[in-house]
Amino acid sequence: MPWYRTGTVAITAGQNTVTGTGTAFSANARVGDAFQGPDGRWYEVTNIASGTVLTILPAYLGATVAAGTYGLAPMQGYVKESADRLRQIVEQYGATLVLFGGAADAATLRVNIAAATRGQNADITALLGLTTALSVAQGGTGGNTAAAGRAGLGLGTAATANAVGTVSQSGGAIIERGSNASGRYTKFADGTMICSATLNFSQAVTFAQDGLFIGATPTFGFPAAFIAPPQFTFSARAQTVFTQPNAVTATTYQGLVMSMTSRTITADFVMTAQGRWYA
Repeated sequence: MPWYRTGTVAITAGQNTVTGTGTAFSANARVGDAFQGPDGRWYEVTNIASGTVLTILPAYLGATVAAGTYGLAPMQGYVKESADRLRQIVEQYGATLVLFGGAADAATLRVNIAAATRGQNADITALLGLTTALSVAQGGTGGNTAAAGRAGLGLGTAATANAVGTVSQSGGAIIERGSNASGRYTKFADGTMICSATLNFSQAVTFAQDGLFIGATPTFGFPAAFIAPPQFTFSARAQTVFTQPNAVTATTYQGLVMSMTSRTITADFVMTAQGRWYA
């Protein structure tokens, strides 16, 4: 390695500081190098402050000089330092380097260290190091919480609701079904409700009107209350019997039974109503 002699130096007798002009000490010298001063003597470089300032030891023994020639000579200590640094690297990273197993390409290295490859993988059992959720475009949900994941997938409130259960205006299930002595009902989360009932009773049809005989049924209660009178149908499972809805409220209903003759009719009567259980 050639010596460095670019520029000139100024040194005061008895001082340790060397000031250069046109020099680049920091890029071309190291602590421990040999400095040959303008007086021809040799000194040790003990510090390099910048490209134009360095320190020597012992203090300068020659006469003060303002623009003298000099030389910087590298010492064999570089080889030892390099060996020391290499040994430090081996001690620190040796176990890691062993994992490479002499791999000469990325594919072999991935096999040696059991790393996942790009593309389709069938042997990944867990993703433990991810700190950012995969986007929907990458096959993920875009969120690291259940709520954020549903939002990323564009899922609405139905995603967390039971299909069947108890409905409510602000949550609950999607469909609620029930029955009681008054019949059956089905409530939907959007506020729609359907009620039905099959009633077996005897109805006197004796009031004559317009060539028919008419009888009004008792007033029955819906199996679940509507918020307003619903639309409903009323029919009979019997021949030569006519029926139609008569009176209805949010909680009760009544039908009319008609016949060509005055008589008492015993039959199954069927009611179906549809309305709203909340607005």
